[in-house]
Amino acid sequence: MNQEIQQQDQTIVLIHQPKSHPWTEIQMAHEPLTHAKNKEFKEKYLSSCFDETYNLSNQEIKEWWNLRVELYPLYSHEDENCVKRIKGLWYLLTENDLEEIRNQKWTEFGFQQADPTTDFRGGGVQSLDDIINFVSDYKETMVKEMCKSSNDFYFAASSINITFFIKRYFHLQEQLDERDRKEIADRVALKNFCRFLLKEENFWKKLHQLLLSDLFNEWIALKKRRPETTIMDYGPVLERVKQKTKRTFSTRLFGNLQQLIEFYKSL
Repeated sequence: MNQEIQQQDQTIVLIHQPKSHPWTEIQMAHEPLTHAKNKEFKEKYLSSCFDETYNLSNQEIKEWWNLRVELYPLYSHEDENCVKRIKGLWYLLTENDLEEIRNQKWTEFGFQQADPTTDFRGGGVQSLDDIINFVSDYKETMVKEMCKSSNDFYFAASSINITFFIKRYFHLQEQLDERDRKEIADRVALKNFCRFLLKEENFWKKLHQLLLSDLFNEWIALKKRRPETTIMDYGPVLERVKQKTKRTFSTRLFGNLQQLIEFYKSL
């Protein structure tokens, strides 16, 4: 997932370097335990009759673990690569160099406070990379609209919310177990996700951008229907995007990404 993002005369390099992590090779040779324990009655006891199983293939297991290792690093001011990322994002947004990370202008782009790095606690470095990718692809279009004060849409915070949702829903958050069963992807959904990780380049990025764009569109549609809409209505809109995602991935195994996107947009 290493990427180079060009912005005028500067290049932001998103380097995913090998990081230390707590998992053994034996653990990483098997599908996530939360998936293995998530079988419904039909698959658990009747799969031989219906030829229906959502076990992950060896390659799907490998892709899922590769992603989990990439998602493991947290943001740190001590990590030079993290600092380069946040300065690169600032340049993308403002076309100016960032002297000090703390700057009140970050709030104009939807961060909660003048130090944007405090927002990355839940999503880690990936939540920063997702914002960088989105700004790089949509700076002159959707990002401008998302950051208009009249739209009351917190762009950066919304992007981070989507990153955290994807991470948690697809079993990639730390310390999940079977008690989180109602909050994480069922067997069909995780199988779908891993199939696309394997065959669709930059699938995480495409999924994040689909959901963030839809969240904004849902928000604007609500504001048009109800001009009195306030930030207090944001939670239900985010929940709708989550439910659409869950329904899409849990419905069936899709043959290609276009089929999945079309189904999602039909909801």
